[in-house]
Amino acid sequence: MKKAILFVLFFAFIAAFISVAYAVDDPYNIQLKTLYANPGANNKVVYDIPIDVKMLDVSEDLNWYKVKIQFNIGPACFRYTGWAYIPVGNIIADREAKKQVAAISK
Repeated sequence: MKKAILFVLFFAFIAAFISVAYAVDDPYNIQLKTLYANPGANNKVVYDIPIDVKMLDVSEDLNWYKVKIQFNIGPACFRYTGWAYIPVGNIIADREAKKQVAAISK
């Protein structure tokens, strides 16, 4: 019995070491769990998202975002990964163009 316990503990230690060794430091793996009333973490929380939503990657033009959505219903786990079109790159480009026009107009 003692050998079995030692074997299980040894296996758990090895598994933990391997998982830490292969962990990827991904800057785009951002967890989205809370919606705020205004920008900033000190503002009122509007909604806590009950599902797992993560941003995994961003396209070069900043308009497409790779997103993973995961939720559980009972013992079933549903996981979807895909690209969402959110035109942040276009909005930033438009704002910069307006700033340059305003600077030239002055």
